[in-house]
Amino acid sequence: MLKINILLSTYNGERYLKEQLDSLFSQTYKNFKIIVRDDGSNDRTMDILKHYDIELLDSHENIGVEKSFLTLLEYALKYIDSGYFMFCDQDDVWEKDKVEKTLQKMCELESKHEDMPLLVHTDLKVVDEKLQLIHNSFLKNEHINPQLNSFNRLLMQNTITGCTMMINRRLAELSLPLSNGIIMHDWWMGLVASKFGKIGFVNNPLILYRQHANNSIGAKNFTLEYVLNKVFEKEIISKNIIQANIFLNQYRNRLDKRTIIMLEEVTGIENKSFLRKRIILLKYGLFKHGFIRNIGLFIKL
Repeated sequence: MLKINILLSTYNGERYLKEQLDSLFSQTYKNFKIIVRDDGSNDRTMDILKHYDIELLDSHENIGVEKSFLTLLEYALKYIDSGYFMFCDQDDVWEKDKVEKTLQKMCELESKHEDMPLLVHTDLKVVDEKLQLIHNSFLKNEHINPQLNSFNRLLMQNTITGCTMMINRRLAELSLPLSNGIIMHDWWMGLVASKFGKIGFVNNPLILYRQHANNSIGAKNFTLEYVLNKVFEKEIISKNIIQANIFLNQYRNRLDKRTIIMLEEVTGIENKSFLRKRIILLKYGLFKHGFIRNIGLFIKL
């Protein structure tokens, strides 16, 4: 059986952690190892972890969720013989066939794209603190089409939720290092996979995505008020530009000429004229998801 590493970063997770761990150990696919790094919890998180068959890294420094996941991935790549990695949040609950169905999709991709960087992700059910259903589909609620995952589209908007991901070793190795300035590890790995490999999607919600006061990101209510606030807020795409510049610098020697030119245009877009900015967006198909988001993009930029 193929071996999988499940990477779990915890921080003051005593309220929901046991439910998540129980859901992991109830999976229909059993050949996995859970590697945990705690980010300096001061509640009962460590006591809970000690009751489970996991590998716990010896670290209690608070470095934040992104660096914590990076540390886990680097450790797993260096010390554990496994070809696949999944990322796990402490407060969700996995459906019992999440690992099995995600791995099935990964194997399907591998049969067609041998030795390529590969990423598989899924939909999620949005639930409240007590796991009561809010939305059957996170992606539909957010008006995101996971099939629109070409490199140019991913430059503008992420379609991948990290806690649903499985990546193969080739993608893990190629994605590193994760530099300061990338927006999120899932977004970065999606960009790498879309440019140099393939992305697969399982059209099933295989996680109960718990919403509570301490969510670092979470689901949004796509209401008229939310949309209007997004359209007319002053924030533009500065973070996207920084991330695009990091990608260009890190992979320039692997990129074709057209992609290099596109990334150079994107990284310099804020200094262009009003008209030239919009020409660049249209020329390279640099669009977000949905009419409203793109209206906001063209207004704000």
